[in-house]
Amino acid sequence: MKCRLMNKHTQVALVEYNEDIQAITNIYEVTNIEYAPLSFYNTYYNMSISDVKAMNQWFQGRGIPLWRKNLNHLLERLNISSPGDLLNKHFALSLSDQYWIVDESSCIQWEDINFFTHDFDSTGFLQASLDDSVYSYAVQKDSLKTPNNTTDGMLQKGWIIENDKRILVKGTYTHFEQEPFNEWLASQICKRLGFDYCNYIVDWYTVKQDKVIVSKCENFINGNEELISAYDVFQSSKKENTINDYEHYVRILENHGILDARKKITEMFVVDYLTMNIDRHLKNFGIIRNVETLKWERVTPIFDTGQSMCCDEHTQNIDFTLGYGKFFTNTNKDYNEILKSLDMDTIRTIPIQNLKGLSEEYYAYLKSFQSEMEYKNKEWSDERLKNLKNGLSTRIDLFEKEREQI
Repeated sequence: MKCRLMNKHTQVALVEYNEDIQAITNIYEVTNIEYAPLSFYNTYYNMSISDVKAMNQWFQGRGIPLWRKNLNHLLERLNISSPGDLLNKHFALSLSDQYWIVDESSCIQWEDINFFTHDFDSTGFLQASLDDSVYSYAVQKDSLKTPNNTTDGMLQKGWIIENDKRILVKGTYTHFEQEPFNEWLASQICKRLGFDYCNYIVDWYTVKQDKVIVSKCENFINGNEELISAYDVFQSSKKENTINDYEHYVRILENHGILDARKKITEMFVVDYLTMNIDRHLKNFGIIRNVETLKWERVTPIFDTGQSMCCDEHTQNIDFTLGYGKFFTNTNKDYNEILKSLDMDTIRTIPIQNLKGLSEEYYAYLKSFQSEMEYKNKEWSDERLKNLKNGLSTRIDLFEKEREQI
């Protein structure tokens, strides 16, 4: 099928999409390379990789990964054989960018179909995702008319519409089901410290006769914007041997007019330090670009901090004194070393005193869910909740001590 790859109103390329193998098999013409996904743009003039391969790496990377929790249950309920079958469903639309594909002869416009202004099935896909039971059943075909076909990540998740807002609902991954509370905690830290953040709340989502604990957050891009991952930004310029990854990344952003990049990225890693987030990989932050003007507008707000607060550790093994996190290309770096690699002026001015009393508030919040959580998960004991409370206090104290020594 010959298709136009579009970025909202602008045609990026004319391609051949083979539905049998869920892949782009030919690029007939690149019409506007400037409006292409940054990952494809980065490789367009690189002769070491074919354009078709680069285009497929981007396109297939938008889909549900093979390591999504309980993926086999989801696929069975959607009556599809693999996540690749979803890639081109309903024009491959997303709520993270404005790219879409359409038959070359079609007169359909972005305004006719986009999910920023049009409704979509907001229950079938999510129900199928969050249901951990082994029971087999089929959801309605309209469940594929959704932006959930293009959601990356290992967590069970899905977009819903509440009060005309696009809300991302995420489940849990670890046995201890702590991730939604970690998202809430990161939001509280950011709010008190004055950081730019994506606000998360904790809620129950009803799946059949059961209730599942989830986090919810509102989409932080609009219909004129796209989210570009830090990975693609990092690859857009060759790094000098004399600077570290952080400095390389910040310089790229500053050269594109994001002048507060140094401060914003430092604040994000400070939150990771305080919560011991182990999952700040290069697709869990980035920048927001205007798809009409191509201007790099701003750094993404702080988001996706669920894999923190020792959430995958048994209660007796929880330790908040030492730890290692991801820092650009270094996937196992001591948190104190990460702190020393950041902008010292920003670190010195962070009003850490504003976190006074947060540990107690955090503990009280966890306790308010304990009776229902403990019914399903015996690890939600008083001992664990007290360890988490004391652990947050420990991280705040360690930050203050490290800051004094910098």
